Amino acid sequence: MSSPTVFPNPSDTRRSAIAMVDILLVLTVTAIAYVLEDLAIARGWIPFASEVRGASSVLAGAASAFALLIIRGGSLADIGLRQPESWARVAFQGFAILIVFVAAQTLLPLLLSLFINLPAPDMSRYDAIAGNLTGAILFALVLPLSASIPEEIIYRGFFMERMSRIFGSGIEGSSLSVLFQALVFSMIHFQWGIGGMLMTLIMGIIWGTAFLLCGRNLWVVILAHSGGHILFVVQLYLAEPLVI
Repeated sequence: MSSPTVFPNPSDTRRSAIAMVDILLVLTVTAIAYVLEDLAIARGWIPFASEVRGASSVLAGAASAFALLIIRGGSLADIGLRQPESWARVAFQGFAILIVFVAAQTLLPLLLSLFINLPAPDMSRYDAIAGNLTGAILFALVLPLSASIPEEIIYRGFFMERMSRIFGSGIEGSSLSVLFQALVFSMIHFQWGIGGMLMTLIMGIIWGTAFLLCGRNLWVVILAHSGGHILFVVQLYLAEPLVI
């Protein structure tokens, strides 16, 4: 006797389709904003063009993610922006994740260089920060608002919540979600070259894994990511080889 045919649950299929549409909409808004920003930079309408390039597209992507969250009847808690039980624990977890991140960004490129000729990230667009204390301080203050926070909202919060609807929330599904968002996160940093894209791929995997291990608390990875950006600015100011 043959086994009965098992059809997918229509409600689950619809939920997955809506999640995929939401992801594509956010990516589309981000891409359009980037193109418009590029046109504005070409016309000289944006000051500090090279340093801030990409900021408006990230902010637009985060705004579209928030809009879709509201339209779909969701809440900030759905993407991990909820009141933690202990802010001290959040700070400790964020610091621990940052240490892991710095170690990974230092050691993994060294290991890979044993097998492939790995190019250094192209950070020439930030040359004006080297030795410029005022510029470095301003950059360190702006980065969390223009990059760390909106990037975490998009890639770890919104994308991983939507991808859990597509892949499921088990170990296999969670692994696919982490890898998918890390790949997309890496590709949007194409201006940094192959070395920079690898750097952000590692970053995306670490932040995504930490997000899951910390109970999908987005504040933890926002804190760790912001700390990473501050170290990034310090290295730019000192004109030292980049670790992050």
